[in-house]
Amino acid sequence: MKKSFFAVFALVMSINANAFEFDGIDLNGNIADITKQVSAKGYAYDDVKNGLVGNCQGTDIVLHFNYENVSKQGKLGQLIVEIPMNEPNSLDVIVKTFNVVYHLKDKADNRYTYVVSNDGTTVTVSKKDGLIFLTYNTPYYK
Repeated sequence: MKKSFFAVFALVMSINANAFEFDGIDLNGNIADITKQVSAKGYAYDDVKNGLVGNCQGTDIVLHFNYENVSKQGKLGQLIVEIPMNEPNSLDVIVKTFNVVYHLKDKADNRYTYVVSNDGTTVTVSKKDGLIFLTYNTPYYK
C-alpha cells in the first residue's frame, strides 16, 4: 500500500510541478510534439488497454490523451492517468492527500474534483475495478 501511495504521490507531483507538464512534457504543445515526447519517455501504445503504457516510479500506468473534445484544435483536452491500486482504502488515502494539496471543487458519487491551477485546470480522482483514475481537464476541454 505504501509503495502504491508513494508512486501516486510522485506521479501527481511530476504532473503538477507545472500545471501543464507531465514528466517534463509541455501539455500546452501541439499534438505531434506531445506524442513524440511521451513515446521518447518509453510509453508505448497498447491495443488491449487502448492507451500508452509505461512505468512511473516503479508502477505501471496507462495514459489516455483526449484530443477530440477540445475548444481549440491541436490542443489537449484531457490527460487521464490509470493507476492499478487494489487496496480497499486507496481512494480514501489519495483523497486525504489531495485535500491537503488542492482545493476541493466538487464531490459526487466517489468522484472528487480539485482545482489544480489558476487557469482552470482540474483533476478528478475516482476508482473503478481496482484502478485509480486521475482525469486532468485542461482549459481546452469542452
